[in-house]
This record gives sequence, C-alpha cells and structure tokens, in this order.
Amino acid sequence: IATHSCAAHPERQRPANCAYPHATDKALTLVRLRAAALSLTGMKSTEELVAEGLAERGVPVLLIGGMALPAFDVVRQTVDMDCLLVDTQEGALNAVLTEAGYEELQRVEGFAQYVSSSVYLTDVDVMLVDEGTFEKIVARSQPLDLGRTIMRVPCAAHMIMLKLHATKNNPKRATRDVGDIVEILRNRPEQVSDDELRAMCERYGPDGVYNRITEAL
Repeated sequence: IATHSCAAHPERQRPANCAYPHATDKALTLVRLRAAALSLTGMKSTEELVAEGLAERGVPVLLIGGMALPAFDVVRQTVDMDCLLVDTQEGALNAVLTEAGYEELQRVEGFAQYVSSSVYLTDVDVMLVDEGTFEKIVARSQPLDLGRTIMRVPCAAHMIMLKLHATKNNPKRATRDVGDIVEILRNRPEQVSDDELRAMCERYGPDGVYNRITEAL
C-alpha cells in the first residue's frame, strides 16, 4: 500500500468548529461514557490491553476502523477493535491478546482476527503491513483520547486509503466504509483534495467507488 500526503488543500474549507485530531463533544462523550462504564467493572478495555501491552513490548500500533472515527468527528457504533501493525511484529500482539484470554479466530495474508469470550471485551481485527508502509502512516498519525488510554490514528487521507483497500477486498463492507469515507471528507474537507481522492479510489478502491463517494458528498 502506498501512502498519500495529508497536507491542507485550499479548495476545501474546514468548518470553524472542526479541529483535528480532537473529536466533537458528542463523539468524545460516547467514547468516554463507554470507558467510564467499563471502569465500574474494574477491568481494562480492549484498547487499554492492546495499547499498554504493546507499549510495554516497544511495539507501535495504530487504531483504525470504527473506534478511530471520533478523531474525524464521526460517530458510528462498532462491535470490534481494528488496528494496524507491522507484519513482523504481530507476534507481540498475539502474546498480549492470548494473555488476556483471546483466541485467534482466523488468519490470512495481511489480516488476523481474535475473539474473546468475555462480554466486556471486543473482538480484535488486525491489518498487517510492511514496515515501510507503517512508518509512512504513523509519521502523519495523531493521538486520540479514548477516555482511559490514548492511541494514535492515521490522518484523514490514510484512513480513507485503508477503507478503500478493505472495501475492495471485502465488498460486503462497501456500504459502511463508503459511508465512513463520506463523513470523513465532510468533516475534514481541506485534508484530501479531489485529485487525491480520485487517485486513491482508482488505485485502492473497487470500480465506481469515486463516483459513489462524490455523489454522496
């Protein structure tokens, strides 16, 4: 996966109340309410287990997927945690999750999925990339306060790139992921130019996705 710049584009203006990477009050409130509810059980959240466990091992990780959307002022319910990791370091995450009682559900090239029997922990989907790609994405990433821990999330262009890639590989995700892309572009219009969006759609997305996105904006 190649990466794209997240530099500002003057042809798109950001609404005055949007400030990346800080989520809107509504988005942050939902995230923090979930963290507060979990704290009553005395357990760590999945995000805490992953962030702290990998930090102790010196392994960087990025939060992607639905849990990362509040960084773009987007609110969507999600039932799992998606993260991005260097493929050669996935063993560290396997160890962290195994210690927390997770089991590996499936593994294919570039992807692994873990599940937990605990009602308090979410499933974990892992996207694996080479070190060079990860370094380019993490270089432009920003922190997101999740209530009881902080994780880094990709910039707007990289989030869109990852969602396009996921949609192309799994068409069943198209409605959800295209909807997320549209909301990111609405809330961060200055961060991805039309030319950049078109190029990403042609390279990473399924046929027709550029028109689908632009028609929805």
